[in-house]
Amino acid sequence: MKEISVIIPTYNFVEVTKKVIEATLTQSFPPKEIIVVDSSESNAIENMIGNIDSNDIPIIYKRVKKLFPGEARNAGVRFSTFKWLAFLDSKTIPEKYWLEKNINLLLQRDLDVVFGSTQYLAITEFQKCIKACTHGNKIVETTPGSLINRSNFNLIGGFQEKVRTGDDMAWRQMVKASELKSENPDQATLSYSELPTKLVDSLKRFFIYQLYGSKVNIQNSNKNIILGLFLILITLIIPKWNFLVGFQDSSLYVPNITTIYVTILFLVALFLAVFKKDFFTNKDSFLLFSLKIILFIVLLFCALRWNYIIAGFVESSIYFVPHITKLYLLLVLLISLIYRGLYFPIKNDISKEDLLPLWWIKVGILGVLLDIAKAPGYILGGIIKLLSR
Repeated sequence: MKEISVIIPTYNFVEVTKKVIEATLTQSFPPKEIIVVDSSESNAIENMIGNIDSNDIPIIYKRVKKLFPGEARNAGVRFSTFKWLAFLDSKTIPEKYWLEKNINLLLQRDLDVVFGSTQYLAITEFQKCIKACTHGNKIVETTPGSLINRSNFNLIGGFQEKVRTGDDMAWRQMVKASELKSENPDQATLSYSELPTKLVDSLKRFFIYQLYGSKVNIQNSNKNIILGLFLILITLIIPKWNFLVGFQDSSLYVPNITTIYVTILFLVALFLAVFKKDFFTNKDSFLLFSLKIILFIVLLFCALRWNYIIAGFVESSIYFVPHITKLYLLLVLLISLIYRGLYFPIKNDISKEDLLPLWWIKVGILGVLLDIAKAPGYILGGIIKLLSR
């Protein structure tokens, strides 16, 4: 039988942390110890733990300075005693058979690591919208719920520190990139019901998480970052280039520079589509993200210049399109609403019956707002990464 240390980092979340601890104490396969790493600003969690009947399972409480989640997990590993490590967090509640199922899967499939399988729950109407445009009803592979041998954990190198979010995903990626065999249960072994309940809090949360997470997601390719930012920059400059240099009076004047640039972008995209098909499936590529922004800028510029270039601003021309800019922006908004309100939720197992006839509009609007909140966070995070050591 395996002797397991369960590690729970927490920060100020007293009530839900209590639920996590109590669910851990009542496991069908109980752990040998529970390590609580507390970065809270008060003694509330320490006092709460003191009133829990631990069923003879030691609850080792460690009060530390304010740590990010990855740092707190690493600290918990240092405080732990036993050979096997299991990770939770202060908001993800394990099912009764969590450890038992993980151990059985580990032995049956001859695995080195078992990740968590989390089901996200929603109570309020707003939480249901958040769930629909994020995780949906799918079971999500998570770091909370993971089980790993201490020697393998040390081999991987632990969780990345000094980042507020993204360290858990980066850790799983490191496990998968190693020679360790890993899987997660087909059925949910944990539940998460602490989704945001207010719009402003949600936007702030997604902005901050994307800001910090970008430092993790894009750290493996500085060239990718530099090229992506450079392409976005010159895409913004190119349409105004001849105006900036002084038109024909300047030696730097380039006739049809925008047409040339757009043609080059098209040829590059065609080359990638033919010879680098995997490029477009790499969701973590900052360059791919940059090309999407560039495409939006180019299409917006074409919409702004259509009546001037194609129709010569002659309203009687058959090519003249009244209010083309407004139509373009409305089209972009409509496509975004359909994608975020219908396609994305259905892809994540939200039923059509729940979305139709009108609820998808609310979900779509929220999804678009979250995307807008994440975009500057991602870009700013990339800039911070470039400027940091």
